[in-house]
Amino acid sequence: MFVQEVSINQKYLQRLLQNQGAARLEPVGVLTCAALMGMASFGILKDSIKSLAFNGNVMHDHYLQDGQNMSDVYGMGFIVVVKLSLYFLCEYSRSAKASNYNSMYGNSAVKQSVKVSDPTLEALAQDHWNDALSNAVAAVALSAALLSKDLWFVDPIGAMIISLYIIYSWFETGKEQIEQLTGKSAPQDMIDELYDLASTFDKRMIVDVVRAYHFGPKFLVEVEVVLPKNTVLLESHDLGMELQYEIEGREEVERCFVHIDYEMRPYDEHVVSKVPELRAKYRPNAGCL
Repeated sequence: MFVQEVSINQKYLQRLLQNQGAARLEPVGVLTCAALMGMASFGILKDSIKSLAFNGNVMHDHYLQDGQNMSDVYGMGFIVVVKLSLYFLCEYSRSAKASNYNSMYGNSAVKQSVKVSDPTLEALAQDHWNDALSNAVAAVALSAALLSKDLWFVDPIGAMIISLYIIYSWFETGKEQIEQLTGKSAPQDMIDELYDLASTFDKRMIVDVVRAYHFGPKFLVEVEVVLPKNTVLLESHDLGMELQYEIEGREEVERCFVHIDYEMRPYDEHVVSKVPELRAKYRPNAGCL
């Protein structure tokens, strides 16, 4: 529910305010959910270790005193079926969303080395899958504990195993969201595709630099191209805009910036002002301006 609420608010804010930072609100919600689920699993892990170490086979009597019986096992089995159904529904929704995008944008979306995931659907699918596993393990453990005193240890061991699995799965999810929020570079295959796209876009255009990095679940793209010196501003601007539109038409691209130059430069223009040696070489009169 928390992740869904964040997703709704993120889309609402982005539509109303056109705030580009709002695209990162959804991964923040998923990251928060991962932290909460991890802490809850650590609590279950601690209780399971205590039960295994100190309670012994009194667990069998504890279940009987609580009035638990096979009807509880059947209830857990029903929950497993429901949760698995919801999990497959989320997976189907993700596939349908990708197919719908391809039908809308046609061939421009066919060649893509990176498929954008929906953080909310991923988190919901993972939560349903974890719930299905935990209830399945709980049903097996309860059945064993009710059938025999000697199998009392199955419940705490099962709880430990499923807790460790949930901690690991949410850790991986949180790690992925952190990488997206901190601007992890795009895969080289995607950068190569963008380079090829820009190189074949116009015969006068020479591609100098292509950069792509995460901006939330999608990517920011920077393309630096070179056009002949005598290209008029109107024409160079329109070419740059058309290239921008073409790249932004890809599902995985949040925004694209196209920088047009008249020559290639043997340095990164974004660090000139920050490196004294480059500043002295390429902007000797900057202090006089």
